[in-house]
Amino acid sequence: MIELEDVPPLRGPRPADARRVRRRVPPDAPAFRPVRRSVLTGLAAAGATAGLKALGVFPPAREALSSGFELVGYYDIYPRCPSYAAGHNCSPGCGPSLVCASCCRTSGKYKGFHKSGVSDPGRYKLRPSDCYGSHWDGWLWAYSKACGNCKKGITWRCHDGWKKSKAGNWYKTICRKATACKN
Repeated sequence: MIELEDVPPLRGPRPADARRVRRRVPPDAPAFRPVRRSVLTGLAAAGATAGLKALGVFPPAREALSSGFELVGYYDIYPRCPSYAAGHNCSPGCGPSLVCASCCRTSGKYKGFHKSGVSDPGRYKLRPSDCYGSHWDGWLWAYSKACGNCKKGITWRCHDGWKKSKAGNWYKTICRKATACKN
C-alpha cells in the first residue's frame, strides 16, 4: 500500500533528497526519424483526400476576395462580374440597369462612384448591398476585346443606384468607371 508521504507533490519546493532527471538525445541518433505509423497514416489521409476530391465531394476553392476586392469608404466592390452581366459587350457593359454617365460623381473622395442623396439630394440615391446576393454595392466587369481607346480590353467598376426621372419616378442606374485599360 502506498502511503501519502510517498506520493511526490506536483507543486511546491523540490524535496532535498529528490534526483534531478535529465533527458538527452543520444549523440548518434538522427535529427529527424519519422515513425512508420505516422508515414502510413499521412499517406492514407492524402490518398483519401485526393480520391474524394476526384469524386467531386469537395467544392472547388473560391478565389480569394483580396484579389481585386475593393473597399472605398463604405462601398464593397465584388471582384468579378455577376452572371447577369456576363454576356454584355463593350457597351453598355456592367449589367441590366441603365448605364448612366451623369450618375457618377466627378470629384471628391468618391469620384467615379454613383451619386447619392448626400452628393445630390432628391435626384439620386444608392442601392446599398443590392448587388449579387444582397451583399455588395458594386462589382468589377471586364471585357477582353477592343473597347473605345482600349485595344485589348477594359475593366469597369460598376456601382449601382437610383435616379429620379423628371416625372418623379425612380429607376435603377449604374455608374461605370474604367479602372484598367489594356492596349
